[in-house]
Amino acid sequence: MTDWLYPLLYTLLALGAGVLCLPIALSLHYRRDDLPTTWHLLVQLAFFRGGLGIGFQLAPEGRTLMPVLLGRALPFPVLTLGTEPTTKKKKPKRAKKATPKADKLAAEKKKSAPLDLIRLVLRPALSLLASLPRTFGLKKLRITGRLGFADPAKTGIVNGYLQAVKTLKNKFLSININPDFTRPGAFGQVDLVAHFHLGLLLLFLGRFGLQVVFRFLASRLFGWKLGLI
Repeated sequence: MTDWLYPLLYTLLALGAGVLCLPIALSLHYRRDDLPTTWHLLVQLAFFRGGLGIGFQLAPEGRTLMPVLLGRALPFPVLTLGTEPTTKKKKPKRAKKATPKADKLAAEKKKSAPLDLIRLVLRPALSLLASLPRTFGLKKLRITGRLGFADPAKTGIVNGYLQAVKTLKNKFLSININPDFTRPGAFGQVDLVAHFHLGLLLLFLGRFGLQVVFRFLASRLFGWKLGLI
């Protein structure tokens, strides 16, 4: 009976290691068309370098979920999400009566609590923010379409700037926007693909938590005075 259990366990461990070690592909595709004016937004989150994941499509017609295989959203099976939010009625809470002494202690504690929290978290948070760019990398940004303003002169000026940006050689950035002197508005498509490492992000979050716990114990048990930075 255990002949299939160990291979299944090893497969799950391999998949978990792949999710943590291999980069996760995050892609965003936005398209805005004219005549009639419609828009579509597709967000894909795929593991194993974009091999397998899930996509979320948002459009005026509704919201749908779909599987992603090898970086492309499959047309089936598709799950349509509801748009009507459910609201629950909240019962009013009765206020408790407090003594003047308790109110004074609560006010003093409320004044010191934000500063203590800032001293506890600020330095680890700055270290975490400095490490976050190492977990994220831009792979592709492509912008195609047409751009026009009500003033043709303004359209020409903006088009000059866009042509200057277009001459810059960059393997990650591709801009192809044509001027539209007859119809004001922005129409076209934006494609963004980025990779981020989940395992490295969890490692940095764990380091942040350990630093906060260490500073908390040092201030409470040993009486260390924590600085802001």
